[in-house]
Amino acid sequence: MNLSNRGNSLVLRQTMPDDAPILLRAYEDESFISLYRSNNARQTEEQLRQTLAQRKQRSPAQVGYLEFMLEHKQHGAIGVAALGDYSPIHQRAEYLVGLFDEKHRHAGYGIEATLLVLDLAFNTYRLNKIYSYVYEYNEFSHKNMINLGFKHEGILEEHHYSAQKDRFINLYINGMTVRQFRACDKIRRIAPRLIGRDITQATQVFEITKEDQVAGDTGKRFLDKLRQMANN
Repeated sequence: MNLSNRGNSLVLRQTMPDDAPILLRAYEDESFISLYRSNNARQTEEQLRQTLAQRKQRSPAQVGYLEFMLEHKQHGAIGVAALGDYSPIHQRAEYLVGLFDEKHRHAGYGIEATLLVLDLAFNTYRLNKIYSYVYEYNEFSHKNMINLGFKHEGILEEHHYSAQKDRFINLYINGMTVRQFRACDKIRRIAPRLIGRDITQATQVFEITKEDQVAGDTGKRFLDKLRQMANN
């Protein structure tokens, strides 16, 4: 199972036990965690390391959760994204994304990360739908998702109690189906610029039968040429 993806600025990879110190600092930062996962349970570094190690021992499909570290080519680890609450029957998952530092939240990295996750979700994992809950006070994230092509599906009124704010808050529900993803002109336009390819098009897989194979050195030269073209 492919657990990584690469864009022009970011590399997504599955979080590892050695990421525990970075994640712990982020989870203890109220300005970050209030946007990413309100009321997140507190853990020690060792507990978090054990959690990450246990995830590595099982497939994301079994756990129903896949977490990615967002690594910038110059700045290093700048955020985290996840696909959670995976349902194999309904082929859907909840999407979460968060940038650690305020300076990176308005630099377009969240959009690039979202495109990379959508690419994996729809083109590799073959999901039918991605959805996201956004806290009512996170208007910036909500607007970005709508501008990217997510559909605003409704509001859950006073659905979540925020311990930090000591009140009940509304949740915005935004979603995208694979059909909407394939037809999204916005993603089709910006994906080549941000990650170098049009991700709205499904990957084409060609099977070469015995009848189609070319024998001898000619076949070897043909395959070598194909590999060279793919690497360029």
